[in-house]
Amino acid sequence: MPLKTHVNRTFAELERHTERVLAVLRLLALLVLALAFWFVGILESRHAAAVPLGAFAMITLIGLVIARRGLFRPWVPWFLATLDVVVLVHCLVMLAMAGGQPLHLALDTLAASLIFVFLAAAAVRHRPLLILYTGGLFVLLWIAIFLLGPVAGFESWNTEMLTTAVGRLATVGLVTYALFIAVKRAQRTLTASITEARLRANLSRYFSPQLVDEIANTGSAARSFRPQKAAILFADLRGFTSLAETMPAGKVADFLNEYRRRITEPIVEHHGAIDKFIGDGVMAIFGVPEPRADDARNAVLSGLAVVSAIEKWSAERIAKGLPPLGIGVGIHYGDVIAGTLGDEHRLEYTAIGDTVNTAARIERLTADIGVPLLVSADVLASAPGVEKDLRSTVLSVQFLRGRSQPISLYRLERNGQPVMRPEDREYFKPSTLADAH
Repeated sequence: MPLKTHVNRTFAELERHTERVLAVLRLLALLVLALAFWFVGILESRHAAAVPLGAFAMITLIGLVIARRGLFRPWVPWFLATLDVVVLVHCLVMLAMAGGQPLHLALDTLAASLIFVFLAAAAVRHRPLLILYTGGLFVLLWIAIFLLGPVAGFESWNTEMLTTAVGRLATVGLVTYALFIAVKRAQRTLTASITEARLRANLSRYFSPQLVDEIANTGSAARSFRPQKAAILFADLRGFTSLAETMPAGKVADFLNEYRRRITEPIVEHHGAIDKFIGDGVMAIFGVPEPRADDARNAVLSGLAVVSAIEKWSAERIAKGLPPLGIGVGIHYGDVIAGTLGDEHRLEYTAIGDTVNTAARIERLTADIGVPLLVSADVLASAPGVEKDLRSTVLSVQFLRGRSQPISLYRLERNGQPVMRPEDREYFKPSTLADAH
């Protein structure tokens, strides 16, 4: 889901929950108006009181129904705000008429203060424009009353009345503008918080918390790009292309999602960061954002866990009558240049260099030889203590495409002798991990 859509949905959900609170506010406003009508004697005239109080009761009922029935729509706040202001102005005029007071004094009554309640209701919705609309509509209606008052039978306005009325309306306008600015800033801050939370949630699925913080706090991609040591792991699912040809598109998507879930867990568990997925291939980095003494060891343990996870999945598929799965994992350790690349629209944490290219070629060699996991001698030399739980078999010295120098590779297994095809035995000779150091 795009971030903008996610933010809009979050605000919409917040507003739906807010509707219940606002319904309670309208009930309180109805009570205030009823008390004001009782105080000036309007309640004695049932017909005169029934119209405004009935209107407020209806608005309150509409708000409650919308809140409980889930009928909220984007236009509902504007509709309810219009009804609130129009009914409030009508009630204020009635109060002035019933008390035989000049119209401008109606703005000094307790009932007139309800406009600030309605402005607050718009603020609770996190809608800056609705605040301007609510306050502006109230002011405009009173300006219309000032102009039409003498025609409607009210006394003409003198300078003192106009000064008083303008002062009250100016107060409403200033409060409206202050709330608009405050909510606008709060909305901007809340949007940024929701966006960052969404980004961090997405990133945390593939990166460690430390790397998530570095990506989120990166102010300059160029400054964060630096040379360092890291272990690089490449993994690729065997036979995926032919397997995908037998499945519909929807099944392929489900298959890849499940594959990525199963392969992500062991990588992240061992402090690795997934750099990228390319179809059924994955590149992971161990040693970011800061290199650690156990990066190579973590990469080895992660590689073994990835192989184990896919073997377990393959067994589950075989039990269901589905084709088996295999995977190839290649790991190398050395110098890389790592950091954040991109601009304000898209950031990507990655690593480049010969170490990355070598790890990718080691992974491709696993397919040629028919073994699930190969690591370079540089990995084992940088992974002290890993020999306690593992057994190794050294591969005869290999020349990888694109490299002028040969490289020593090892097949690792957590327990027992490595399983391989008879035709591949010529590539290997027994060895202890101490030979790699």
